[in-house]
Amino acid sequence: MSAADAQWRRNSHSCTHEPLPHALGIQSECTTIEQSSLPSSGLPPGSLTREIPLAYHLNATIKNDHHQQDFPMKHLFLRTTSTLVTAAVISGFSLSAALADDLKDVTLRLAWIAGGVDAPVFMAASKGYFAEQGLDVEIVDGNGSTGTIKAIGSGDFDIGIAGLGALAQAQQAAGASDIIAVAGLLQKDPTSIISLKGSGITSPKDIEGKRLGTEAGNLEDGMIKAFAEANDVDMDKVKIIVINGGGDKIALLKGDVDFINGWANPDGDKVSAQKPIEEPMLFADYGVNLIGSSVIVRKDYLAEHGDEVKGFLAALVKAKADVAADPEAARNVVMEARPDSDPDGILNEIKVMQKYEHTAASEGKPYGWVAPEDIELTISLLEKYSGMTPGLTPDDIYTPDYQAPTN
Repeated sequence: MSAADAQWRRNSHSCTHEPLPHALGIQSECTTIEQSSLPSSGLPPGSLTREIPLAYHLNATIKNDHHQQDFPMKHLFLRTTSTLVTAAVISGFSLSAALADDLKDVTLRLAWIAGGVDAPVFMAASKGYFAEQGLDVEIVDGNGSTGTIKAIGSGDFDIGIAGLGALAQAQQAAGASDIIAVAGLLQKDPTSIISLKGSGITSPKDIEGKRLGTEAGNLEDGMIKAFAEANDVDMDKVKIIVINGGGDKIALLKGDVDFINGWANPDGDKVSAQKPIEEPMLFADYGVNLIGSSVIVRKDYLAEHGDEVKGFLAALVKAKADVAADPEAARNVVMEARPDSDPDGILNEIKVMQKYEHTAASEGKPYGWVAPEDIELTISLLEKYSGMTPGLTPDDIYTPDYQAPTN
């Protein structure tokens, strides 16, 4: 069929097709494609208006290993198919790319349940940036960096997002040497000292003589000890109260502890929503920084699918610019994919997480680029305070070779 035979264009009308049954756990949104002339079809010109689903969201359930309860996990699929459509422009990209038979399937596992920090991933999917790179990306929620690292190592997923520090530890403890990071998305650690307004805790030394409420995992990772040593704090003068199950924030609000160590955002935000807090003291501002969320892949996948990984990262960088330019639009994209999320919380996370994307050493570089000295600091902290065996090098856990060239 020639271009003159069929001219398609997006119709601005809202979707009027019968909604898919909610019992199937599917939500859909549509665009209207109008066929202005189809002489070869035997139909009179203008007689056919075609509405096709642009996206659907499929609900599933997975087990949260930490809390032993079910929580929703949703896969985001971007599928647009129609035997009648030959060309169109949707959301600023060519529908022909989305319809191409040779789009390569890529499965992505997040570190946690999707949030504002994952907005670039969803923006890249929504705007077709993955499709422009020849990729059809399925986005799946996770239940922690350790779980994602295991899922990548087992081959259940192609690409994952997990903490670089967790990957470094897994390489030694769990034999994950076949996995490597290709980009760092959160490079400034949000871990901080959080206390209520009027606590008198405004500098590191102020925690002496106070009560720390912390989860066992936060204590075992050794970073509170690193923070203390880097700032001449005597931890023998700090009373440590181990609180599990997320009860540390409740204990702080009730006055059972004087401070907690957690992420400034969103943990600090959750506390400040109930009572005013002091400005969180970021460990990263006091000499202790572990690189966080990073894009990870198996080395054998990287060897066979290097172009896909490059395309994935290029799409993320492009989408990140859109997220920074319009956080509200980014929030809406995340909410479309995860409608059960808190819209205000998602928006706040999108805004605040931008300040954790770079360190002083990587500032001014493209999204995802990691400075070697920051990786060296992460490794040295883990070796000194978390019992990791010395010998790991930055090249063992990170490669910049699949990102766009930097200036």
